[in-house]
Amino acid sequence: MRGIVTVVLFIAFACAARAQTDAPSFNAGIIRLTVADQTAPIDTVVFYPTRDRETAWQAGPFLIEATRNAAPVADRRFPVVLLSHGRRGGPLSHRELATALARAGFIVILPTHVGDAYGSPPAPTQSRILIDRPRQAEASLNAVLADPRFSASVDENRIGMIGFSAGGYTALILAGAKPDFRAAVAYCSTHDDPGSCPRRVAQGGTTPVAESAAAITPELAAWKPPLDRRVKALVLMDPLAVMFDASTLSAVRVPTLLYRPQNDAYLGSAVNALAVATGLQPRPQMEVVPGNHFVFIDPCPDSIALDQPMVCQDAPGVDRAQIHRQIEHEVVSFLREHL
Repeated sequence: MRGIVTVVLFIAFACAARAQTDAPSFNAGIIRLTVADQTAPIDTVVFYPTRDRETAWQAGPFLIEATRNAAPVADRRFPVVLLSHGRRGGPLSHRELATALARAGFIVILPTHVGDAYGSPPAPTQSRILIDRPRQAEASLNAVLADPRFSASVDENRIGMIGFSAGGYTALILAGAKPDFRAAVAYCSTHDDPGSCPRRVAQGGTTPVAESAAAITPELAAWKPPLDRRVKALVLMDPLAVMFDASTLSAVRVPTLLYRPQNDAYLGSAVNALAVATGLQPRPQMEVVPGNHFVFIDPCPDSIALDQPMVCQDAPGVDRAQIHRQIEHEVVSFLREHL
């Protein structure tokens, strides 16, 4: 009987501890700022802890559960998380995760990747996107760190990064990975992998070709990827990583939480998530979730779901909202441990 009582008490204490961990410590605030860049201004969204009352509002079709222009908490310093969206996505694709992180005591910076974002003109080449993405992310990070509104709140010694899809590529670059674009071209020349090898119609042609086949421009061949040693932890959600292997990932030496979906029809896991899982040292913490590549995007408002079924609709039995609540808990716990 005493043993049973002990087990029951242990479970009760464990549940209470998890509930305490999950309980919001703060409310969420949000601001938007425009970051100067060499190609085009970067619309950047920042979610952050505040003690002001939360007031939800609509940003187009999206419900934002964070108070606009709220006063940041200024009597303590918070870790900073840079969050990079996927191809043709945007900062509000991950608004719920950013809100959860702000409530848990993180400052979350979400740049718009100009040229590779929904609603903005596409970059002329895939080469341009691959070069611009890391610079855009770093520019937004530097702008927030220098912003006087956050001077009393940011902890520049605790910076992590989250990347979804092409945002995972962006995060790996800033953490020290050295891409092999020729390997990506070779893969795409023999594989029909829509996520790894986006297609376009060449000028004057009618047949779609893999964009990466034209990606190695002289500019890209001469490019020296930036390394940001401030990044101390990574969260990768089904990352685009076809240009990486163990040798090109060898300089990435930070703790990593890696997610992949059960269904890898859109982004082949063997050359992306699993290549990262086996190539990084130390080995990442791996989590597999139900659904496909797009399950990591926030649940879509009805108006968007009708227009974007591939991105928004899940297979029967896949509960995207429930999956996101679990991911939020895991990401908060991981970043608290490593930042």
